[in-house]
Amino acid sequence: MVATLIRDKIRAAVRIEGETGQLGRHLAEQLPQLSKKLVLPDKEPVAGLLQFIREYVESVPDCILLVGAVSKHMGFYDYASPFLDMAEEYFLHPPADLPADGGLGALMDEAFLAHRLLEEVNDHHIRHLQRPLLPVDMTEANVIVHHLLGDALANQLDQLVHQTAAKLLEREYVWDRVRALPVGSPPSAQLFKYNNLTWSARRIRLRLASEAV
Repeated sequence: MVATLIRDKIRAAVRIEGETGQLGRHLAEQLPQLSKKLVLPDKEPVAGLLQFIREYVESVPDCILLVGAVSKHMGFYDYASPFLDMAEEYFLHPPADLPADGGLGALMDEAFLAHRLLEEVNDHHIRHLQRPLLPVDMTEANVIVHHLLGDALANQLDQLVHQTAAKLLEREYVWDRVRALPVGSPPSAQLFKYNNLTWSARRIRLRLASEAV
């Protein structure tokens, strides 16, 4: 039900962007700065960025469902569920100081919050149990979106994520239970079959130092 609400919100945002072109114009203005940090398509870079952002935003409900399925299979859904609830809350009821115009730019803020929170819990999971919680690495995509948002806003959102994660991760008694769980067999291959995070054929990636323009 929640995933359906999130997908409905995404479809509405994509429709608004198609009607207004607001985010596209903003990205076009930022191209000189973005090209210093990101490798962009030679042809139609704004279209490539918009496709990347759309796929990044659309991946939120799938990632939430994936973490829920993995944690249920492995026996620690009670631990993971507060993080999933908060990721959904970020998306459906974003902080009051974020834009709430329903456009694709606003949803990029909310998707960044959700993905960064899942990245934080995934990193914590690896440190404690030496295995990832989320079988999809969103690190590079999150850094790319950090650049798209700009340092000021992205750092503000990161701080909010750190504060939220710290409160949820204080429940060390839950970690004691998680550590005591037997290592289960991996979920079925279908559970890990997740090909939506391709970022399109016109791939956007971080620019290496050797590729400096």
